[in-house]
Amino acid sequence: MVRPSRGTFQVFNYLCPAHLNQAKQVMGGVIDIPSFYDNLSGRENLHLLASLSNFRVSNSEIESVSSMVGIETIINKPVGFYSNGQKRRLSIAQALLPRPKIIILDEPTSGLDPQGVKSIRNLILQLNQEHGLTVFFSSHLLSEVQKICNRISIINKGKIIKTVDVKDFLFDSLFSIQATPVEALLSFLKEKNIPYRTQEKYILVHFEGNQIPEIIQELTKRNILIYEIFRHQLSLEEAFLATIEGDDQ
Repeated sequence: MVRPSRGTFQVFNYLCPAHLNQAKQVMGGVIDIPSFYDNLSGRENLHLLASLSNFRVSNSEIESVSSMVGIETIINKPVGFYSNGQKRRLSIAQALLPRPKIIILDEPTSGLDPQGVKSIRNLILQLNQEHGLTVFFSSHLLSEVQKICNRISIINKGKIIKTVDVKDFLFDSLFSIQATPVEALLSFLKEKNIPYRTQEKYILVHFEGNQIPEIIQELTKRNILIYEIFRHQLSLEEAFLATIEGDDQ
């Protein structure tokens, strides 16, 4: 974890960077491409990496985390014989050694085959649901994010533009409107900074579902006749792209 160039952030009750060391003690992390010594066993790698982080772990602690991530039967084998998915699990075991409250995973399913992706996905859900861990991860595989996460943040050009529960985001993201005169509708949307795009006879509008009564009322006041309005159930990828396009307008 590097120090920020400016600004502050909070991890649980620790305001950082002033209390960064305390924050590190409740966090574990896994980088995109984990690196281990292939000639050493999984157990030996975990002992070594723990010592490099200035803390000691017992064999029983290693057995506990290896069991949590499902590599207890291979923990004494050289890592060079591990599959990519098993190496991912070993890296997550490493992140769990300090008994963190939150783990940060960077592209945890990158480079894995479909079976490996499903395996890591189930492991992440298990860590959260059975062990109470908060799992924070970045990914470009939005289909996996949709299956795992209950809350997301969308970043565009280095800035967080939206943080929302996934179920609300997918259900409230996009509406189709057919109305006349179209020019008046588009003028209203631009005036209110409401993201939109055209698709055949419909205007696709990106806003929250609880805004519908207010918007219909305003359009009626402006003598804009609404023929049809309905909600789309989007995939996370579709909702993400609609949000990014709206932010770029």
